[in-house]
Amino acid sequence: MNKRNLTLSLLIVPLGALLTWLLLSRPATGIDDADIFFVYANHFADGHGFVYNIGGERVEGFTSMLWTLICSGFAVVFHSIEKPLLLLNVVLGVAAISACLKRAERPGLFLVALAAAPAWFAWCQITLMETGLWCLIITLLGLAVAERRVGAVSALIPLMVLTRPESMLWGAWAVLLIFLLADAGRRIKTAAPPLLAYLITLVALVGFRMAYFGHPVPNTYYAKVSPSLFANLADGMGYLVAYALSGGMVALLLLVSTRSLVRGTTERARSFWLALFLLPGLGIPVLVGGDHFGAFRFYQPLWPLLCLLAANELPALLRKIHPAVATFALLGLLAAGWMRFPLTANLKHEFRIAAEGRANGAALSRMFQDLERWPSVAVITAGGNKLAYPGPVFDLMGLNDTEMARAPGDAANFKNHAGFNREVFYRWRPDIVLRGDSAAFDARVLNGLHDEPRFRVQYLKCSLHRNGAELNAWFSNDLLTRLPAAD
Repeated sequence: MNKRNLTLSLLIVPLGALLTWLLLSRPATGIDDADIFFVYANHFADGHGFVYNIGGERVEGFTSMLWTLICSGFAVVFHSIEKPLLLLNVVLGVAAISACLKRAERPGLFLVALAAAPAWFAWCQITLMETGLWCLIITLLGLAVAERRVGAVSALIPLMVLTRPESMLWGAWAVLLIFLLADAGRRIKTAAPPLLAYLITLVALVGFRMAYFGHPVPNTYYAKVSPSLFANLADGMGYLVAYALSGGMVALLLLVSTRSLVRGTTERARSFWLALFLLPGLGIPVLVGGDHFGAFRFYQPLWPLLCLLAANELPALLRKIHPAVATFALLGLLAAGWMRFPLTANLKHEFRIAAEGRANGAALSRMFQDLERWPSVAVITAGGNKLAYPGPVFDLMGLNDTEMARAPGDAANFKNHAGFNREVFYRWRPDIVLRGDSAAFDARVLNGLHDEPRFRVQYLKCSLHRNGAELNAWFSNDLLTRLPAAD
C-alpha cells in the first residue's frame, strides 16, 4: 500500500466522523444507551459493582461486558469519559479500515464504498456505544478466518464472546469455518484451539453471570425478548429488506457479497469465505426481529468487510462499463449516501434524548439536594436521567431492573419497549414519573398508564419549581404533601 493510500486510511475515519457529527447537529454526548454503560462503568469504577442504583441489586443492564469494563477503566483515569471514548472509537475505526485496506486490490474503490455510509461513522464512532469495538473484532476475526490464521482466531474469539451476546452463535460459526477450511486430515486438531478458546470464555462468562447476577444472559434479554418467533422473523425480514433498500451502495455491496457466495470456492476463495463468515451478521438480526434504532445499527459493523469484498470483486463486474461511467456512478452513490443520511437516519432524537435525560437528572439533583433522602424516580429512558441523578431510579422498560424485566409485558407490540408491567409499577410506587419522548410514545410503551383512574388518583402532572430548578413531570401526592419548602 503506497503512502497516499495509507494517509487516506488514517484521514477518512476522523473526517467521516466529523462530517457525521456535524450532520447530527454536533451532539455533546453519546446516545442515551451509551449513558447506561457509563452509569454501570462509574459505579463499578467506584467499587459498587455492576449495579444501576448504588446499594441496589446486581443487574446486567448493559449488552457488552467488555465495553463496560473499558468504560470503567476510562472512568478511573478521566473525569469525563465522552471525548476519550470518542477518540478510542476513531482509533478502533482506523484499525479496522487499515486492516481491510491492506487487503484491498483497489484501495480507492474500498474508500469510496466505505465513505458512502455515514451511518457507519455515526454508530461506530459518534454514539459512544460498543458498536465500534464490535466492528473491529468482526473485521479482524473475519480476515483471520478467511486467511486460516488459527492463532489469531483463537485470540479474537474470547474478545468476541465478551463483547456481544450474539457471539454465542457467531463464535461457534467461526470455529466451524476454521474446521471446514483445514486440511481433511487435520481438521479436529486445527479447530481445537479456537474451539477451546470459545468454550472456556463462554463457560466462564455464563458462570460469572450465574454467580454474580443469578441469570445466564444479560437482563436486557428478558426485557426485550419477544414470545413470538414468527413475529420476530417477520420483523427481522423487514429489517433486512429495509437495510438492502436504504441506499444504492448498500444494495450493491450486498449483491456483491451474495455473488461471492454463489460462485463458491472455485475462484477467489477468500471472498467466498469472507461472505460466508458474514452470514450470522446478516441473519441474527432477522432472528431477533431487527432493531428499533435508526440507521440499522446491527448491520453497520459489517460494513468494512462488505467494502473489502466490493473492492476485490467489483472491478471484474465493471470491466464492461466505461471507466468514466463507472467512476461517475460510484461517486454518485457516495454523494447519495450523504444526502440521504440526514433525511432517513432518524438518529438526532437519540442524542436529544440523552441530553434531555442528563438535564432532567441535573434538575432533580438540584431540586432535592436539601432533603435527607432522595425521592425515587421512574423513567422510560434510563441513561442520562440516572447518570446525572444520585437518587434511586426505576427503569420502566425493565432493562435495568430484573423484577420488571421478568414480569409479563403489558405492551408487547412495541419493539424493544415491551417490558413494562403496571402491577410492578404500583408495587414500586415511585415518587416521580418522568415523561418520555412524547405523550404518544409514553402512552404506547406504558400501555395507557397515565390515563387510568388509579394512576391519576396517586399522581399529579405539574411543573415543580424548587431550589432554582424546574421540572415538568408526574409527582406523587405523597411526595408533594411531605415536601418541605425550599430556597
